[in-house]
Amino acid sequence: MRRSIPILPPVFLITLLLSVALSAESAVPMLYHSPADDGAAPAGMPVETAAPGVTLFLYVDGGALPTSTGTICQDGDGDELCGWEWMLYANGAATIDAFTPDPAQDLVFRATSGQVAAIGGDAVSGQSGPIRLGTLDLSVTSEGWSVTIGRGSVVDAAFSLVEITPGQIVATPEPTGGLWLGAGLMTALARRRRRRPPVRIATRRSTPLFGALLTLLCLTGPAFGQDADGDGVPDTTDNCAYTFNPGQEDTGGLLAAADDGVGDACQCGDVNGDGAVDLLDAATYQRGMANALPTLLGEDKCSVVGSRSDCDPNDAQRLREAIVGSTPGIAPVCQAAVPTPPALTRMAAAGDSITQGFGADCTCNNGFICLLCLLNDKPQFSWFSGTSLGNSFHDFYGGTASGIGAIRVSVSGAEMTGGLDSFTNQVDDILALSPLPDLVVVELGGNDVCNRGCVDPANCLDPLYDDATWTAAVEAGLDKLVGFGHPTSLAPGATVYLLGVPRVQDLHAAGLAKQTGTLQINCDIVRDDYDICEIATLDAPMNGEDLTTRIEGIAARIPRYNEILRDLALAYTTNSNGRNPNGIEIVSDYVNESIPSIGTTSFGAAEINGGDCFHPSLVGQSELAASAWFSTPR
Repeated sequence: MRRSIPILPPVFLITLLLSVALSAESAVPMLYHSPADDGAAPAGMPVETAAPGVTLFLYVDGGALPTSTGTICQDGDGDELCGWEWMLYANGAATIDAFTPDPAQDLVFRATSGQVAAIGGDAVSGQSGPIRLGTLDLSVTSEGWSVTIGRGSVVDAAFSLVEITPGQIVATPEPTGGLWLGAGLMTALARRRRRRPPVRIATRRSTPLFGALLTLLCLTGPAFGQDADGDGVPDTTDNCAYTFNPGQEDTGGLLAAADDGVGDACQCGDVNGDGAVDLLDAATYQRGMANALPTLLGEDKCSVVGSRSDCDPNDAQRLREAIVGSTPGIAPVCQAAVPTPPALTRMAAAGDSITQGFGADCTCNNGFICLLCLLNDKPQFSWFSGTSLGNSFHDFYGGTASGIGAIRVSVSGAEMTGGLDSFTNQVDDILALSPLPDLVVVELGGNDVCNRGCVDPANCLDPLYDDATWTAAVEAGLDKLVGFGHPTSLAPGATVYLLGVPRVQDLHAAGLAKQTGTLQINCDIVRDDYDICEIATLDAPMNGEDLTTRIEGIAARIPRYNEILRDLALAYTTNSNGRNPNGIEIVSDYVNESIPSIGTTSFGAAEINGGDCFHPSLVGQSELAASAWFSTPR
């Protein structure tokens, strides 16, 4: 529904008419508060009371005119929106309590007491009409408050980036006439302004005259110092030291209108090649993930969170988080921004019994013969390098025929945090290998949960590890691998790949499903007799906590462990923690609970074996391999 213009005095009407005359485009609805929560844009500035609690119902309207020529979200001529991002400020006596996204929207947001930012939309099919974004709950202590748009943009049906005009979306109670009229006019004049001409996917800017002259000078003049990309600009002053860009073009950066010191040629996240990193790139990424682009999504600037040569949902999600400001930013790790590493020759895995393939082929546990299957590790079925699995992580790289070596230092029963086979001790074994591996894969954490006695520290002396304990254990191993405070390290150009902690909370339900309808499998008896991960499988109180309480605690703790792995990977890769002087790449497969990773791979009846009903079956091992490959960095 299009917004109507309020009745205004002549002076404002003159201003309004002048603005319309100067506008090359018709007025288009923008972000607004719909007081009745029905999608209808208010005729004038909504006025809310100064009650202690105020709720705003946020909408953005793409209009009702559908595309009739072209393809929506590529070159369509309709009113559909293919993406949107915005930031709102609470001013004066108002503070933000919460932003609740509409459940129908796929969005990422960040909210504080003073502002909320969000990004979302459908870059494949587009959205039209009033689009409900969610509700914004405010606390108001007195009159004299407002909510304003600080920033906003949309991608239209023609796949052009256009700005949302800043302004107020709700007025203060009983405002003065001048203030209300000014705010109303600002809302009425809200338009979508083109920030720059449409940028077609997979196009590049032509080199300006100045750039051409500079190119000529660089090519004919002497080069001082090392010049890795051979563009005539020394690495010490080159804004893209590893990508040829003699013109040194620098259009912008993350939501920046001015240059940011990073050249357009190596601006990670700038997947449409216009020099800026913004909503248009997020929309382009979304289309790329859906294979909806007219051309392939180039890999040279895709990566923004660790892996240097991929275009995957991890990077797409991190790009959206960076745009709304919920992450530290975009890491300069893409292929165009870093030196090309040598070809992968050897990989190694640190891990526990899962990586050892324990019990993967066991199909029964009712009787002595069945239990014999559980006597030894089954490395031939390991997700990492199992030669009999058929689709191991190593197999995805080409297996033995590729010439890439694969070695495990994993040990059944190992924890990330402690014991003789902890992560830091397994790292010692890795650093003793000759030659050193180019890729180290880490799969640990299941035993860190299963070996604990309670969820809440108030109930026992051996609770689930807290953030500090888990972080310290991960850092102890990573510090050695990167050479921080340690005499040896991996070689520069190597990669460490941190896999998420598996979903231990699934085990009890998976066991019940596994034993249903068969006399050959009784998961309950075997788990109880052999104390297999009791914290997650024993249907009886432990240390004053029933099974439901323990599973809920585990389900909250494992994502937190995985978040720490993710955050540490970014901190090491960017060296923002000052612990990675050799620039060794650290990558986490975990982004959040909605992006596929080891930490989000569900375990059901098919994914656990029929022996101890705990370790992955052959199907489970294959799924772990596929999940690890999904975001593999090399």
